[in-house]
Amino acid sequence: MLECVPNISEGCDEEFISALGRVISAVPDVCLRHIDSGKTANRTVYTFVGNPQAVVDAAFAMYEFAAAHMDMRTHKGTHPRAGIVDVCPLIPLNGLTMAEANEYALQLAQKVSEKLQIPVYLYEASARADYRTRLEQIRAGEYEGWAQKIRLPEWKPDFGKAVFNEKTGITVIGARKFLLAYNVNLTTNNVEIARKIAREIRELRKQGILPSVKAIGWYIEDFAVVQVSTNITDFEQTSLYTVFRTVKELAAHYDCTVCGSEVIGLLPRAALQQAGEEILRENPQLQQSPVQTAIRVLGLNALKSFDEGFIL
Repeated sequence: MLECVPNISEGCDEEFISALGRVISAVPDVCLRHIDSGKTANRTVYTFVGNPQAVVDAAFAMYEFAAAHMDMRTHKGTHPRAGIVDVCPLIPLNGLTMAEANEYALQLAQKVSEKLQIPVYLYEASARADYRTRLEQIRAGEYEGWAQKIRLPEWKPDFGKAVFNEKTGITVIGARKFLLAYNVNLTTNNVEIARKIAREIRELRKQGILPSVKAIGWYIEDFAVVQVSTNITDFEQTSLYTVFRTVKELAAHYDCTVCGSEVIGLLPRAALQQAGEEILRENPQLQQSPVQTAIRVLGLNALKSFDEGFIL
């Protein structure tokens, strides 16, 4: 199986969001598992899985529909972005190798650039240069900066011409490990506190204390909550609970604390099991299973009901 978790730069138009979900679901042998939209971020994350070739076909159908109905020239939102389909990762599941997932990523990248004239950059396991392996390296400058950035020789697209498409922007495609999009809620209305904590987390990463963690701070108007939003690129290195506990410790310096958290998209059971076991080692008096302990202590039901059907 192959998983695809594209991030689309539209989180407000519910009719479009639903229509794009139907485009993905219409491809045989593909299961659309989750749609998560944010109006403030103006961004929607789709999660679908299935037969690898079918997933690639669904991803291209998604790009085609987005290119026909979206225009980046009018996009505004709090989340960093560089194109209509900002990033389209492909994640190998159930025995599929990373090398095989990369072949599917290259197939999709070539088709998107040739058929839709969208410049494509490869990242993570598909990257062809160290300085453009991580998403934040490629996305630096965001959509507004890419008209000039694409002209630089070192930023020639991996697929497609070095010509900026104002309507679609650029896109990033690649095979990668399972990533946890994990957001921790703060008991404050001051978004600057979240941004300061995110900077401190990034410093801890540089020091090797929180490897595999990226962080930004933002205010989510949809839930009226300030969050430290993180991406955990390797939960075996840095667990959900480690991030939760670290944010809580840093928040105390600003006279606030945490009030639950959320995971966007599918979640490996191993990640919850790992977090729960860490919590139980610190709190042996708790009587629940590790998975249920993690759900409760991390407050995964704080903003909306946590659907255990999304646990892989």
